[in-house]
Parts: sequence; structure tokens; C-alpha cells
Amino acid sequence: MLEVTHLGKIIDQTTILDDVSFAIVPGTITGLIGRNGAGKTTLLRTMMGILLPDDGEVRYQGQNIHQHPAEKVHILFVPDAKDLLQNYSIQQITRLYSQVYPNFDHGVLGDWLRRFGLPLTKKVRYFSKGMKALFYLALAFAARTEAVLLDEPTEGLDPIYKKQCLQLIVQEVAERKPAVLISSHRLEELQAICDQVIFLKNGAVESVTDLMAVKERYRKLQVVYEEQMPESIIKRPNVHLLAQSGRIYTILIEDEVESTTAEIEASGPLLIDQLPLHLEDLFVSKLGGENLDH
Repeated sequence: MLEVTHLGKIIDQTTILDDVSFAIVPGTITGLIGRNGAGKTTLLRTMMGILLPDDGEVRYQGQNIHQHPAEKVHILFVPDAKDLLQNYSIQQITRLYSQVYPNFDHGVLGDWLRRFGLPLTKKVRYFSKGMKALFYLALAFAARTEAVLLDEPTEGLDPIYKKQCLQLIVQEVAERKPAVLISSHRLEELQAICDQVIFLKNGAVESVTDLMAVKERYRKLQVVYEEQMPESIIKRPNVHLLAQSGRIYTILIEDEVESTTAEIEASGPLLIDQLPLHLEDLFVSKLGGENLDH
């Protein structure tokens, strides 16, 4: 297990991470969600040991990775930039990784490269963006680390490459059970593959949400009134206004869904309709603003 406890980071006298705590466990996929500038990449780089925290710690199996750098061999970080090592061939990069990661599995990497039809002899700089994304993902999971940290793994990819990347992640987690943390703005992708999501707001953890429990804890409604929604409802702390068009209100109920729905029904709306719930709705209600970054 990889644990983050009370992590703090200040850069240029600005607080980037503020008392961040959570854990990712083997065999699960966790999404890391936040608006631009929320501190997601800084968090990943600190978890990998690239950056030193100003407060708190990152522990792998109870060991502080900054005090015990040898523990970093159990963690692998794939950054958003896909131009790393682009002047090297696959064979050269594989040799480097196998020297760093003692459990590196050449067979697994070869299987994925053949499955995706990636050329084994070309240098990475000649790969397309999608080919690079697939290669670095395959390389990461072939390293056989216990935790894999991914920063925007499908950013800018066409639908076919996206599907292949997500397939690789899900299959590797199902078969070998590493702990995977994915920072992404692609909310529909995270909703499809994640077990839980961490909402990061202004450098702090706003909440950690189990996606299996979302349907029990949340309900999305569209409600129409003859005049206005009563103040007693709209000011409830568990009612989040997602959108309003005249007398039509789209709201998200968080917890106490049955009793709150009953109160809304008793308030005399002209129409009340339950809508499909998406991760984007939680993003808007928890992180503020109707305009997503992507």
C-alpha cells in the first residue's frame, strides 16, 4: 500500500499541497481529479520522490520513501510529457528500465508491443503520440512495480488509442493487482474504470469517493416549479445546484437522498425527473464552476 499522510508542499511561497492524506491499495484504480492548478502533478511528483515535501510523508509499506530512497523502486511514475527518452530505441530503453527495476518482465512488454503492433526497432521519436502513450504504459506495467502513477495517460489520443490504453490498464490491474493512481480530466474514462476518485481542490483533498457507493449517496434531479424552488430546499447543505434555466432546476442531492427527495416532492413541483448521474456532476458540485477544464 502507498500512503500519503498530511502532505504539504510550498513552491515560491505559494501553498501547492495542503495537508493531503489518502491511500491507494493493491488491485484498485484511483482517479485524481481537480481543476487546473489544483496541485495534481505536484502531488504525483512528490509521491514518486522527485520533489521533497515540506510537511508530511509518503510511505510505501510503512517506509518513508524520502528517508528510504530504495523504496522508490516499488513505484513508477509516467508523466504527461511523452517525449522522454525519444532519441533512444525500444531496446535501449528496455535495458535501462531492467537495470532500475529488478522485476522488469521482458515477456510482458513484448506481448503488449506485439498486440498493439508497435515497431520494435524504431526510436521512440518516430512514434505517433498514440504509439508513445501505449509504449510508456506497457513499459510501466512491465516494470512490475507495486504502484503506478499516471499523469494524463490518454490526453490528446484518438478514440482507438484511448480504448487500447484503458484496456491495458484495466487488464494489468485485474491480473497482477498493482495500485494505480490516474490524474486526468477525462472524467468519463475515470468513471468507467476507477474504484474510487480523489477530488483535489486548491491543493487539499475535498473528498475521497467510492464510485460503487455513488448511486446510494447521490441523486441527480431535474425539477420544474410554477414559480421558484423554495429557499428551504435550495439552501439545504446537501443540495447542489448544477444548472438553472428559468423555472427548471437541475440539482444534485448528496446523502439523505430519500428524505430530501420526499421533501422536494412535497414542495409542489410541476415536474420532477431523475437523471443519469455522471462523474462530471460531482466535479461541478465539489470543485465549483460549470465549465470543466476539458
